[in-house]
Amino acid sequence: MYESVKFIKLTRVEGYGEIVVNLHHIVKMKTRYPDTGKGTLIWITGHGGYDMIEVEEDLDVIMQYLS
Repeated sequence: MYESVKFIKLTRVEGYGEIVVNLHHIVKMKTRYPDTGKGTLIWITGHGGYDMIEVEEDLDVIMQYLS
């Protein structure tokens, strides 16, 4: 059986624009500011390793896409 591929559009911080991420490429996520729960650091698979990006969306919002 084939598994569907899901993509989400996230807003990068500091005006670097938007990025479209394949949910299967997300390796790790962490809340950027644990006291407020704002912002998320995301590690995604890259060419020969991992890339870390910081996005404005909250971790809880991104987790809803994964469920």
